[in-house]
Formats: sequence, C-alpha cells, structure tokens
Amino acid sequence: MPFKHFLIPISLIAAALLWAAGFPTSPAVVASVDLEKVYRSLDQLKASDSRAVELRGSLEKRVTKLADEVRAMQDDLESFQPGSTAHNDALNKAILRAGDLSALQNFAQLKMESEQANAVREAYMAIRSSCAKISAEQKIDFVFIDDTVPTINPTNLEGTMQQINGRRMLYSNPTLDITDLLIERMNSDYRADHPSAGSPAAPASALPGKS
Repeated sequence: MPFKHFLIPISLIAAALLWAAGFPTSPAVVASVDLEKVYRSLDQLKASDSRAVELRGSLEKRVTKLADEVRAMQDDLESFQPGSTAHNDALNKAILRAGDLSALQNFAQLKMESEQANAVREAYMAIRSSCAKISAEQKIDFVFIDDTVPTINPTNLEGTMQQINGRRMLYSNPTLDITDLLIERMNSDYRADHPSAGSPAAPASALPGKS
C-alpha cells in the first residue's frame, strides 16, 4: 500500500489529539453566591449608606435654607403696592430665587441617585474581584448567582411568569455555596484597607426585616 494512503488517517489522529488537549479532562468545579445576602452584609455598602445619609442631610439643609428665602421673598411682596416698580422688582427676584430652588432640588435628587448607583457598581466590581481571588485559591471554575433564594411573590399570572422567566437556576446545592466565605473575605479586606471604618457589618440574618 502506497505510503501516501496513511497521510489522512495520521493527520486525523493528530488533529483529534490536539483537539482533546485543548479541553480539560476533569469536571468543572462550580460554586454559587446569594448576591442579595452579600449586598446586605457588606461593610463597604454600609459605609456608603452612612455617607449617603450625611450627603442627604447636607443637601436637605441647603434646600431648606433656599426654600425659606423664597418664602420670605414671597411674604415681602405683600409690603409692596401691586404693579409698582418695587413690587415688580421684588417679584422678579422671587421668581429667580424660586428657579434656583427648583434647580437645587433637581440637583440633589440626581446627586443622590448618582451616589447610590456608584456605590452599587463599585460593590459589584469588588464582589467580582473577590470571587476571582477565592476561585483561584479554591480551584473553582465558575461562580453562579443563586437566584433560587428569593421567593416568588404573589401576583397575577403575568407578574408570576416574569419572576419565573427571570430566574436562571432551578436548583443549587447548598454545599457549593460560598456566600459567607465571600462576605467574610470582603469585609476583612475592607476593614484592613479602612481601619477607621468601625465595627464589622452585622450578619444578614440580624438585619431589620430579615429572618
């Protein structure tokens, strides 16, 4: 048999070996995380909430002060003769100040929403980073968000189907859950980076409204 007849089988075997070498020979190691519990338990987010409370208080003081000024200017209008130059000037000033108040109120709302969104985004990025570190240490290949934890809230058919269709997991083995490990690692790292942050976050089960 001519030698060239062996070229195709040999090449196929070589290709199969190369293909097999590109895939892992052992099963993937997976873990799950209760993301809602993580968010409830992070010192990082608790600190962000405290800063948000301070910011809200500061903005509310500014809004209240400006609102008092507008009310005072409106009250002063009664001391002027309607239609007079002084009345018109005071009215224009009151209108401009009221515009400043509206602008400040809009700014305060957008500022609070922006701060809260940034806090959640930064926490999510920190969660991903910590998951990557734990996975490298524990030889974990995939970490899934366990969306089997939240209950299906009573509602109409459409609402129920939306909740069901939003789920991606039907079952999660509790022994594969690394939620507590992730929370402990993240809070420990956060307190190490922020020594003045105070006491550690309360366990999620101890938080108000949670069982």
